[in-house]
Amino acid sequence: MDLTILWLVPVAYFVHILEETPRFVPWAIKYIGAPETFGQFVVGNVIFMAYVIIATSLAIFYPSELTLVIGLSAAAWIFSNFLIHAYYTLRTGEYSPGVVTASAIYVPVSLYIYYNFLVSGMLNNLDLVLSIIIGFAVMYVPTMIQEKRKGKR
Repeated sequence: MDLTILWLVPVAYFVHILEETPRFVPWAIKYIGAPETFGQFVVGNVIFMAYVIIATSLAIFYPSELTLVIGLSAAAWIFSNFLIHAYYTLRTGEYSPGVVTASAIYVPVSLYIYYNFLVSGMLNNLDLVLSIIIGFAVMYVPTMIQEKRKGKR
């Protein structure tokens, strides 16, 4: 299997940020509580992009069971981000900035990557599940902390 397919994750994330940028902060203040400023939005995206690039790079350049799980977790992370955007769009009936790219790009990219890992046999089922748990935790733990801190839950 060609591990360079993992580069699809940071590319997809970059395109997603472009969709979110003009409207995400006011929407997030209303529904999640943070980020409260454009600067916080930028810092948060820099941190998440660093995670995505580091995870992807580790898997591609230093492939081992652990680094492949970490790299694959980035694909789970983008899928979990799609779930957040879809949930809020359906719950509120209002466009969640990012839902278009999350639906049109994140879902097919993450499913394509997981499918390739599954059929390659490079990782066992436990590793695949662990990558999903890690990716979802990286997405949901900060989101839940922000919602609780801002009284949005």
